[in-house]
Parts: sequence; structure tokens; C-alpha cells
Amino acid sequence: MLDGRKDEKLRKTSLFLLKLLFVGIMVRAIIFLNPDTYTLQVYLAELTKQVVNIAGLGLERDGIVLLGSEKSFIVVQDCLGWKSLSLFIGLVFASTKNILKHWKILFAGATALIIANIVRVITTVYLSYLGIVSFDIIHTFLWRWGLALVVLLIWLQWFRNLDL
Repeated sequence: MLDGRKDEKLRKTSLFLLKLLFVGIMVRAIIFLNPDTYTLQVYLAELTKQVVNIAGLGLERDGIVLLGSEKSFIVVQDCLGWKSLSLFIGLVFASTKNILKHWKILFAGATALIIANIVRVITTVYLSYLGIVSFDIIHTFLWRWGLALVVLLIWLQWFRNLDL
């Protein structure tokens, strides 16, 4: 009896990992295909400019570049937070048999991640422009790991309530 439970757990774990591997391959394919996200980058740059200018920075925008008198920032494709969204969707996909059945968590989680990503970009520009925190520290350590933690916390909260 004990071996049967171990076999079932091993089967579920293997299926979970295979699904995550599939999602990872899809993400690599997207990176390889390099889709045009310039319009989304422009929107994010404009939103960031508007918010930080309300806070008193006085930046200008030229396409995806935010220009200041002291520093400039480029809103690159990775600033869109698409990898965090992919990770979250991949975790939900790997955790269930029917991903569409869980559309509410997908919508809520994606919305939370989009908002968190916008906050990430705005705070990175604002705090690093003022010199409160260096760009590398806030971008690389705080927000890269912070956004991954947000993904895992949203997924974990949902997963705990999942009826397997």
C-alpha cells in the first residue's frame, strides 16, 4: 500500500515537472522568435513617465527611452514582466488537469502581476534616479527576486486551496 502512494506521488511529481519543462520550452521559443513588443514598451514608458513626473522628476520620453537631466532609462522588452506572467501561467498549468477551469485565478494572478510589474518599473526609475537606491540593487536584487516571490506566493495561495 505504501508503495502505491509513493508511485502515485512520483507520477504526479513527474507530470508536474514535464509540464513545467514544456512551458520552459515555450518561453525559450518566444525568446528565440523575439516578438515585436515596442508598442507595449512605449505605453509602459509613457505610464512610468507620467507617474514619476507627478512625483517631481521631470523626465521626457523619446520612444522607449526616459530622458532626465542626470540619468536615462530604456524600457526594454523584459520590463514588461512577461516572464513572470509566463511563470505564473506555467505553474497553474503544471498544477492542474484543466487550466481553463481555473480562469479566475489566472485572471486575478495576471492582473496582480501586471500591477506589481508597473510598480516595479516606476519604483526602479524613481528611486534610482533620485539616488536613494542604486539601479542595480533595486532592479537586480529587490525586484527581480521580489517579482518571482510574488509569483510564487500567488500560486502557492491558490495551490493550497486546490482540490487535487
